[in-house]
Amino acid sequence: MELKRKLIPVGIALAMIAVLFISWTPNWDSPEWVRSTKPFVSFSFNVEQADSRAAEELVIDIKNRLKVRHEWHVVKEKESQWQVQTKVTEDDTSIQLDASVFKEGSAVDHLIVRGEKAVANELAGRLVSLLSSRIEKAHNDAD
Repeated sequence: MELKRKLIPVGIALAMIAVLFISWTPNWDSPEWVRSTKPFVSFSFNVEQADSRAAEELVIDIKNRLKVRHEWHVVKEKESQWQVQTKVTEDDTSIQLDASVFKEGSAVDHLIVRGEKAVANELAGRLVSLLSSRIEKAHNDAD
């Protein structure tokens, strides 16, 4: 009788742990147990037509800005639901960023941001802001 009284709280604690574990796992079929409603996005950059150091630094700036955003999960292309392909083009005084947004292979949106080389940081911020709002809105509308 004394042993039974001591084991009841242990049994209740184990049952609570089991219930918490089951409620935490979102999808038993998923290879990764990620519980999230955020979109899974992959990014690729094409800098073939822009050979300058300014274009390379702009791409690095965009990548850094994308990594710190909390609106999405940045994953590899084969694991992503959304794909963003960005092409950097430049001439003597200006830089143009063409970003094509795809959802599972079909085109959804195309964004163009252009400006002078002197404001390249602003171009990067504007592109990331536009991508963030468009992908988040389209992802929420699809659910």
